[in-house]
Amino acid sequence: MKTMLVPATLLAFAATSFAPGLAAESAMSGTPKVYLISSQNGSGESGTVVLTPQGDKTQVDVALAGAPSGIPQPAHVHTGTCSNLDPAPKYPLAPVKDGVSSTVVNASLASLTGGGFAVNVHKSGDDIKTYVACGNLGA
Repeated sequence: MKTMLVPATLLAFAATSFAPGLAAESAMSGTPKVYLISSQNGSGESGTVVLTPQGDKTQVDVALAGAPSGIPQPAHVHTGTCSNLDPAPKYPLAPVKDGVSSTVVNASLASLTGGGFAVNVHKSGDDIKTYVACGNLGA
């Protein structure tokens, strides 16, 4: 199993960059799961995705350090892994803007973390084919 170290500043960024009230919602909804998002294609963008159960749905919060300012970057949950991604999105996410995105998707936490899904971020709406960051969900 590959272990990755995450700088404390990146974890602090992730913890403080989500929608207000995430901690309160998490306490009421269940334990969030955190996964790393790694840079792709030399983008320098990396961070975390936090999955928080919301009953039969899941809140997906993305936090990226190194993201461009003011440029919305499309993001999706895809079937597959970062190394073998189905290009057709399974669940669309709110675009990552200024490094953050928050979306509730119509899928349970268990289904998203059971293996076989990844969160992928694209360079821009105009350059959707260029992947800038990706993180595998689940085991």
